[in-house]
Amino acid sequence: MIATAGGRFDPHAAPIYFAAGESPIYPRHMLLAVNDLYHRSQENRLARLLDEGHVILMDSGIFNLTNEHKRTVGCTMDEALNLAPDEITGFDRLFDRYVELATRYEDQLWGYIELDQGGRDNKRRTRQRLHDLGLNPIPVYHPLNDGWDYFDELARGYDRLCFGNVVQANHPTRIRLLHTMWERRREYPDLWVHVLGLSASEWCLPCPPDSCDSSSWLNSLRYPAVRTESAALRRLGDLGHRFLYGAGAHRDEACQMHSDVMEHTLQTWQALQALHTEFGAVPHPPRHEREGELSPR
Repeated sequence: MIATAGGRFDPHAAPIYFAAGESPIYPRHMLLAVNDLYHRSQENRLARLLDEGHVILMDSGIFNLTNEHKRTVGCTMDEALNLAPDEITGFDRLFDRYVELATRYEDQLWGYIELDQGGRDNKRRTRQRLHDLGLNPIPVYHPLNDGWDYFDELARGYDRLCFGNVVQANHPTRIRLLHTMWERRREYPDLWVHVLGLSASEWCLPCPPDSCDSSSWLNSLRYPAVRTESAALRRLGDLGHRFLYGAGAHRDEACQMHSDVMEHTLQTWQALQALHTEFGAVPHPPRHEREGELSPR
């Protein structure tokens, strides 16, 4: 089994909730994408945050790259993700910057996500290129594209994997995907599963990932939306516009508030999971023969 890289990774620290998105103020756990780290000033910010003790998962930037391609060409996101790397404009530039950053900061990062472009065969080839360069990224499994056997291949070969196809799924599909993730990983109790683009919610309790990331913590700053609140990871409702910071001068205060909410959400998730453990609940109980064979129906 290959141990994925990242000097800050602790296999006993689940769950973790990573905050994605640009902000002048960040929570302790963050996801930063390579496409936001091209310039020297951006890399200096990464180095400063690492020195300050932030726990950072580096995203490959493929999601941003395929989104740009999708908008330019007019295809769907799934179609863009399945294109070979040499069919995506900008992939070589992204690859070179990814290698540079992963090599330089590997020991300080929590981990870095593979360049998951082009379906499982292309992902295997790109990942081997990275292995040949001495890099061990976290592989990505797309349940809607890769087939069931590929999950088993990654789960047997690596200590961590990322689970995709969630961020753009509608609610019923998202619930089915989380159930699939929970059932599949029961065969691999030591496997760490990170769900990409999942906001921590009540579904993280019956179908718990080890970690996830979300940019929705900044939604009320990016869009004229009403702020929502939750308790025990379950959404309660909207607070209304009177509870939102105004634009301009109060941006830092607003970002600090959102960062605090992200931290409190993680603390709530950790406390609830610890409570389950205290009463003997196992997050991923092994499958029993009487449960029958798992099939993709």
